Amino acid sequence: MRSREQLRPTLRQRASNALRRPPPAQREALLIKCWMSHDARWFMAVAGEYGIEAANRLNRVAAHEVGKAEARRVARALELPAAKTVDDWLLTQEIILGLVGPDLVDYRVTKAGTNTFQIGVQRCFAYENAVRAGISDHYECGIFARITGWFDAQGLSYEMSPPLGECLKAAGEECLYRFTLRFDAEGGDQGNGRVGEPAGRTGRGVGKEQSV
Repeated sequence: MRSREQLRPTLRQRASNALRRPPPAQREALLIKCWMSHDARWFMAVAGEYGIEAANRLNRVAAHEVGKAEARRVARALELPAAKTVDDWLLTQEIILGLVGPDLVDYRVTKAGTNTFQIGVQRCFAYENAVRAGISDHYECGIFARITGWFDAQGLSYEMSPPLGECLKAAGEECLYRFTLRFDAEGGDQGNGRVGEPAGRTGRGVGKEQSV
């Protein structure tokens, strides 16, 4: 009977034809927007159910772990060499940013020493979303928690200043972070790096300025 006909192959072909219509860059932008919509709604759902402190803490944990997973995946897919210098790392960082959302943040990067660099953020989608949601006074940064996950994925020891905490823009300050990296002789941990949960401000991990 026709009602028992398997429809998915035909539907899949028609869907594939539709998905080929937009150029790749437009499709990538659409995927990023969809993911960011999930990201914002996940945060607000947790905040509504358990409070803003829990949402901030869990957001940092999740962002850090996502950062580790995506950095390893990108490094494998693009066959990126392990970073051995700050210049190596800055290129890797820009590649990852270019993939996960180059238009989400406007920022500048400057070197501040042999193994030290600074990131200054002029525009940040997370801060803008927090302002729209009316929670900017209580929002804590998850963006740089994700970047510290990238460091961990490559097995890089680092120091950062200031420590992760409240959103600097919401506090009326310049969003400027300074990182010092240390490179070991073995060159990174792209394949199966340490998996752990970053702790809060007073523990070890992304919540405290320290060597990791």
